[in-house]
Amino acid sequence: MKFWIILTTAIVFISCSKNRPEISITPIELENPSLMRGLYMVDKDIAWASGTDGIVRKTINGKDWISYQDTSFQDLDFRDIHAFNKDEAIIMSSGDGCKMYKTNDGAKNWQLVYENNTEGVFFDGMDFWDDKNGIAFSDPIDNELFIITTKDGGNSWQKLESISIPKTLEGEAGFAASGTGITCVGDSTVFIGTGGGAISRVFKSTNRGKTWIATNTKMRAGEASGIYSMLFVSKHRGVLVGGNYLDSTSVKGNCVVTINGGQTWVDVQKAPQGYKSCVADNGNGVLIATGRTGIDVSFDNGYNWEHISDDAYYSCVLNGNIGWLSGKNKMIKIIIH
Repeated sequence: MKFWIILTTAIVFISCSKNRPEISITPIELENPSLMRGLYMVDKDIAWASGTDGIVRKTINGKDWISYQDTSFQDLDFRDIHAFNKDEAIIMSSGDGCKMYKTNDGAKNWQLVYENNTEGVFFDGMDFWDDKNGIAFSDPIDNELFIITTKDGGNSWQKLESISIPKTLEGEAGFAASGTGITCVGDSTVFIGTGGGAISRVFKSTNRGKTWIATNTKMRAGEASGIYSMLFVSKHRGVLVGGNYLDSTSVKGNCVVTINGGQTWVDVQKAPQGYKSCVADNGNGVLIATGRTGIDVSFDNGYNWEHISDDAYYSCVLNGNIGWLSGKNKMIKIIIH
């Protein structure tokens, strides 16, 4: 069944400071609300979103969203989505067990492409190097991150048999807050962020998961703490955001950066406000981070952040100066002028 989502006319303009871009925020009115953590932009016109109640949304013109609902998986929570174009996309459920579905006809029909009901499986995110090769990860099984890969655009997935992935610490796992605790860089490098243990770490592979190293970070550690989202603006410059969602107003260990490809991570000069569940960049030094404490923006690749809104969202994406934020029963469009 299809439903239309109507773009409202209300626009909020935010002027951050002199000689810096203005940011406009346009709310979207949702006729069939749901919790949306999965969010992905193919280009400036095409974007997809996923979440609860079997609802998947997409826009192909950068303004009008169509919602598709499949009652056969309405009990699943699709916390990550990856799209290749206006017709092809993959959704990944989080929770006890995992199911992945793929559509080749613009969300009209979905095929089950992966299912895992192993005790302890809880998938946190996925990403792709290209249209064929991708990777997804779950919380640890037997003290080792459970990782699967695809070589055919997500039509099939296989467990990755790595020869050197470090064992996880007690309590260490990923977070399925926005599906962005994993990111592919270039044609073979992948990073995975963790938390919950005595140290919040970044797992890195430069050969599509055959071998791994784990690097300690200064992100907050312990229960409910760690790396919730990451991005790399280049193969050397990266940003981690997170903190502690139970202590969401604290800035302790909620953002660090690297300039050497994740070998070392350093504190930022001015942190974003509170816990953040997602971070995105426009490819030109402007970053957006969001979470239950609102929206923050950085104009210098994540070193200094300014709070621009108290409105809470789970996920954010940018493609150039256009992007979207999704949350609980709401969505906004963001434009950097």
